[in-house]
Amino acid sequence: MPRRPPPSRRRAPRQERAQATVDAILTATARVLLRDGYEAASTNRIAQEAGVSVGSLYQYFPSKEGLVTALMEQHRARSLADFESGLVPLAGQPLPVAMRAIIRQVLAVKRENPRLQQVLHELMPRMRQWGLSDAYSQRLHRLVRAFLAPRFEDLRPRNLDMAVFILVNTVEALCHTALTDRPDYVEDDAFVDEIAALAVGYLRPEPAQARPRRATRERVARV
Repeated sequence: MPRRPPPSRRRAPRQERAQATVDAILTATARVLLRDGYEAASTNRIAQEAGVSVGSLYQYFPSKEGLVTALMEQHRARSLADFESGLVPLAGQPLPVAMRAIIRQVLAVKRENPRLQQVLHELMPRMRQWGLSDAYSQRLHRLVRAFLAPRFEDLRPRNLDMAVFILVNTVEALCHTALTDRPDYVEDDAFVDEIAALAVGYLRPEPAQARPRRATRERVARV
């Protein structure tokens, strides 16, 4: 069974100076993770990187796990806020147009700090072992579901929750794999178009065009 989830914070900062300290500690956490990796990271090393005492760090964060959790929460909260605001003007757009815009937005987030994206992605299984629920993914699924719900009658899948699960995880997997294996694709509009075609083809495939049989065409030619 997973152990009890570590709290991400001891207390929240209430003054600007305290918030600046917290921001510096989280920025230092990201730098140490990128430079040294999770196993080598420590609260002492992070405090030194941030230019604060370990005692000051422990005022806000109970452990290394708490630091990583808080960094993940901060990073994903910003990404989710940008994604949510980006959905608003797409509500009335045709599905292919909207899907391309959504995928461009996902890739833009991936491009902001690709190394940090990779490190946090690799830490997700460890966070699940801690028993932490992925509130980001849950919120993301709800946003995509709300975006698709008004279009439901025009979609092929009849189970909207399942469709959202398939769509979100497919797009996320493709974008993340491109980031790690083919970074040139992340900057390529053709890659956006291909993922959008895949997504739209799943959600609302065009009816197959009937093709005349060859024998029929041959008979017509003979006549």
